[in-house]
Amino acid sequence: MAGCDRCGWLADTGRAGTATLVLGTKAVAAPLVTANSIVILTPQLGVAPLAVCYISSLTPGVGFTITSLNLTDTATVGWMIMDHQ
Repeated sequence: MAGCDRCGWLADTGRAGTATLVLGTKAVAAPLVTANSIVILTPQLGVAPLAVCYISSLTPGVGFTITSLNLTDTATVGWMIMDHQ
């Protein structure tokens, strides 16, 4: 689209990334996360998650923790922060 500075599927820097779980958990530094943020998780290529992964804690301005229901999980998980109003 002409004149569109946000065309396509790119996320702003600091709002998306990947995290590899270690013993079923991973703390992610994400200063852009807010109390109103929705963090979307999706498995990535490679090791499939052994169980459901979820956000177990979130600290606005700092980051969040991804946790698997299986404490031996070593999957790589993609994450994206979305904010709503």
